[in-house]
Order: sequence, then C-alpha cells, then structure tokens
Amino acid sequence: MNFKATLLLLLFTLSSAMSSSPKESQDSWIDSAPADTAKYFYALGYAQTLNDAKSDALASVSSKISVSVASNFSNSITAKRHNEDEDILYIKKSEVLSQSKNIEYSDVKVLQSSHEEKEWIVLVQVDRSILAAAYTRKLNKIDVKIKTEWDIYQNSNYFTKLKLSSVIKNYLEECDEIFPLLHALDNHYDDSPYTSRYVAYTKEMRNSKNDLVFKIDSDKYSEPLASLIRTSLSAQNATFNNEKYNVLISIATQAKKRKYKSTNESFEALTFALRTAVIKATDKDGNVVSNVVYKTKSGSSEGFEDAIARTQKYEKMIQEKGITAFLVGN
Repeated sequence: MNFKATLLLLLFTLSSAMSSSPKESQDSWIDSAPADTAKYFYALGYAQTLNDAKSDALASVSSKISVSVASNFSNSITAKRHNEDEDILYIKKSEVLSQSKNIEYSDVKVLQSSHEEKEWIVLVQVDRSILAAAYTRKLNKIDVKIKTEWDIYQNSNYFTKLKLSSVIKNYLEECDEIFPLLHALDNHYDDSPYTSRYVAYTKEMRNSKNDLVFKIDSDKYSEPLASLIRTSLSAQNATFNNEKYNVLISIATQAKKRKYKSTNESFEALTFALRTAVIKATDKDGNVVSNVVYKTKSGSSEGFEDAIARTQKYEKMIQEKGITAFLVGN
C-alpha cells in the first residue's frame, strides 16, 4: 500500500472514531451501572416516568442491601439477642430482610437520564455514609427511650416489669431492623456500644418473666376469657399456683343483650352480647399494677349466654398484640 493510500485510510479511521466516540461515551452508562464502592451504591432504573424509573433504581439498591443484610445477620445484635430460640431467630431474620427492602432514602442523586421510545432510563447514586447517618440518628433516638424505660424497669415489681418489658421489647425490635442494615451500609460499623446492654436486657427480661407465678380469678361470664388467658400464658411456659403466687389476674365481665332488625334472616336470628371485660392485675401485696378494659360485641344464634362466652374477638387481639400486651393494655 502506497503512502497516499495509507494516509487516506488513517484519516478515515480517525474520522469514524471521532464521529462515534461521543455517542458511545454518552450511552455507555445505559448498558451497565458502575460497580458499587465503599462510598456509593449505583443502580439503573427503567419506567415510563422519570420518578418511577428512579424508584425502580432504588429498588435495585435495596435488593443489593438486602443480600448484604442476609449475609451479615448472624453477626448482628439481633441474632445474638435471640440465639436461644431458633424459631424466633428465623422469624426475626425474615422480618429484617423484609424491612431492608423498604429503606428510607435521602440525598439520592440522578447522575444520568435518558428518554427513548416512551421509556425513561436513569442512573442513580446513593451515598452510603449519608444513609447510614440517618439510620444511626434513628437508632440513637430509640436507644434513649430504651435507657429511660430500663431505669424504671430495674426498680419495679414483678408484674410492672412484665408490663414494661412489652414496651422495651417493642423498642428493641425496632433496633433489630436497624443494626443489620448499618452493617450492610458500612463494613466497619461497630455495634459494641449496644451489644452487651441489649443482650443483657433481653436475658434479664426473660428471667424476670420466668419468676412470675400467676393466679387467675374470674366471674361466671369471664370463665371462657380466663381459660383463654391461661392457655396463652401456658404457651409461654408461665407458672400457676393458687397459693404461692406473685401476680393475681382478676377478670370481671358485664354484658348487655341486643337484637337487631335486618332483612338478612340469619343476622336477625343472632342474639348479641355487648361485653365490658375488666382485667385487673395485682401484686403479692395487693397493689393494683394494671387495670385494662375491653369493650367487645359478639353474636350467637344459640342465645345470650353463648354470645357472652365467645372468645374470637379476644383471640384475635392476643394474636395481634401478644398475651403480655393484652394483659397490660399496651
């Protein structure tokens, strides 16, 4: 090839490169997001609107964090608090993983965006440190509440401890969702300022609960509810003794009879009981430590007495709140 031909080929190649490079450089981010770093998460999002595309990208970031949460879970305070019960640990892990997919993002940057053929494509950047700082602030606010409740707990009687433990437990469960997330956001995150305290709190509350000995008294209308409470407490290995007890649960129920007119024959045949159940707890010295009132309505085709005895409403409340919260009214 002669010099002229070589020069023409070189000029053609340079011209082609110059004409294609800007486009290729501009669109290279569409093919794949940059690799995540110790400081940032990156993700692509696709949708018909810009906001939805951004949400799609953040969902991808959440999925990445969720994978990291799963791998770090066994080393978290959450796992250490529940390591004596594999069933609870399994449930906790599922809850934490579910929450890690609903992260509260802040200061999200859209680095690139493109709108072609009715579809938006965006590239977002999430700053790990800003996100971690937001969750650290949230954690510290909860920790202040835990410390306050714990100071009261340590100077309380048996049943008041049971009542407070329900509150403290709820706060600790909020923290359970935060610690694995902070580990996922920062590989060097140190949870030692909380670990020993939270594990000790959990252990002491468990021991105090085991020290409780119950006696349950009930009037005629409250016997089915008393049986339900006894069964629910027994499922948590509670101890009962009618002589040597330190918590007395007294249950009294009043009920009013009601019939309602309806075009539905089955409904009109029902007799309703409008119940007011009072659950009072006293300690071994006779001090009232809890007094809860539940107003419920129950119907039966078998009459007023049967309507009063039905416990489905109470069962639902215990299932949703737990027996401890049901007894103390939390």
